[in-house]
Amino acid sequence: MRLEIRRADERELIVKVFGETHTLGNLLAKSALKHPNVRLAAYSIEHPLEEAFVLRIVTDGSKPAVEALKEVIRGLVDLSDELAKRLREALGISSES
Repeated sequence: MRLEIRRADERELIVKVFGETHTLGNLLAKSALKHPNVRLAAYSIEHPLEEAFVLRIVTDGSKPAVEALKEVIRGLVDLSDELAKRLREALGISSES
């Protein structure tokens, strides 16, 4: 994964993410929309043959866009950890496996 920062200021972050497509773009955009300081979150695929997406996040100005994105990513990591834990429990797999 490679990143290209197109814009980064207090209210807006636009970043192109190479090596990923709709799966991660949609997850980040939809999750960012749930953040209380985010006013706009969307992603686009600039070319269908390119494995990359552009993510845009705009906040209300009370929190920098990059900080909001960090919080969104931390929340997704926590959610992923919780899902893995519950799957291990449901399947009877120890956490050392």
